[in-house]
Amino acid sequence: MNNLTALVFCFICSIIVFLVVGFNYFALYQLLPTAVFYLFQVTVFKKINGTFQTTCYVLSILMLLIFPLLAQISWYFDINRLASKSSTSGLLFVWLPIYALTAGILPCFVAWMIKPKK
Repeated sequence: MNNLTALVFCFICSIIVFLVVGFNYFALYQLLPTAVFYLFQVTVFKKINGTFQTTCYVLSILMLLIFPLLAQISWYFDINRLASKSSTSGLLFVWLPIYALTAGILPCFVAWMIKPKK
């Protein structure tokens, strides 16, 4: 994915976050995985070499973009009674960026370590 496509995809994820959470400071915290993904997109993943780096790239997309997006959408639309099942269901938005960053930085770091030196 080139940088423009990644920027558009991150922008779409940002719009969805603002629609779900609202336009406030807490939404900026929810955008932390998206910002980290774009940072790695322009630095580590600007040139992907090999299957292993492609696998790391796909894993980082899944963990930093898709996982938080699906969790927020499923909470917003109350899929499987996620939002109304307990009184603490809103804590999802506190821990979601931490979970996404913890799992998403690992493939980015591995791809950065195996990146060919210039």
